[in-house]
Amino acid sequence: MQGVGAALGFVFGLVWGSFFNVLIWRLPRLKSTGGRSHCTSCGHTLAPQDLVPLFSYLWLRGRCRYCGAGISARYPVVEGLTGVLSALTFLRVGPAPAALGIHLFYVAAMVVIFCTDLDRAIIPNAVVVPGLVVALAAALLRLDPFGPRLLMALAGGLAGGGFFLLLFVVTQGGGMGMGDVKLAAMMGLALGPLKLLVAVMIGSVSALVLVGVVLLRFRSRLAAMQSVAVSMDQDVEPDITERVWGVMVINGRPAVPFGAFLAVGFVVVLFYGDAIVRVWLGG
Repeated sequence: MQGVGAALGFVFGLVWGSFFNVLIWRLPRLKSTGGRSHCTSCGHTLAPQDLVPLFSYLWLRGRCRYCGAGISARYPVVEGLTGVLSALTFLRVGPAPAALGIHLFYVAAMVVIFCTDLDRAIIPNAVVVPGLVVALAAALLRLDPFGPRLLMALAGGLAGGGFFLLLFVVTQGGGMGMGDVKLAAMMGLALGPLKLLVAVMIGSVSALVLVGVVLLRFRSRLAAMQSVAVSMDQDVEPDITERVWGVMVINGRPAVPFGAFLAVGFVVVLFYGDAIVRVWLGG
């Protein structure tokens, strides 16, 4: 029975992963998420056979059928990753409709946030604000047996949002954005304070590893990149286009889209948080 659930979860994730690719492309560019999909190079409307998750990319050999332009490998990666994470969610949560829906939403939100923040340094309100509502409702109505009760959820939300808001103020908006603040608050509501701490630690270590690799392998390229000035006095966030593996130069220093790594930490803790906490506390 578990195998059937995992298979259904994988197919479910593939289909939704295809839609998440639409969100990842359109939300940071403030485009409507409705309407038919089209090639981002030639603008041709895509036919149903062009949109079969994973298989269309392989069949077309990573090229647009109409103009021959290359298709980003991100599309099948997002579809496959969402499929795997959805299958794992079905295995972990089981046939509990409310909890299953909540955890599938969390996975979906983190996939979209990871890609939009890594690609454009943007955490869309259209994703993180509903995430805050879902996490709060789950705790208030006790819909998620894996999540915290209301008081612990509120403590986690205040701890996450408060700490990252403090960082935002201290760095004058150059180290953290308000998207990170809202994401941390959502994570705290969904995980509680202890698991939130674990998720932030995992995200921080992941970000440090990436920066270390980029500094070692692409130091000259990073040094040649133009520094972007960011502060709280700006009404509009600058469009940061120069980056190496997501690493950019802000206010003269290398910076990472930290929300992407918070998303990684969140997903790891969502699946393995109980085991990590037990090992951490020596239980």
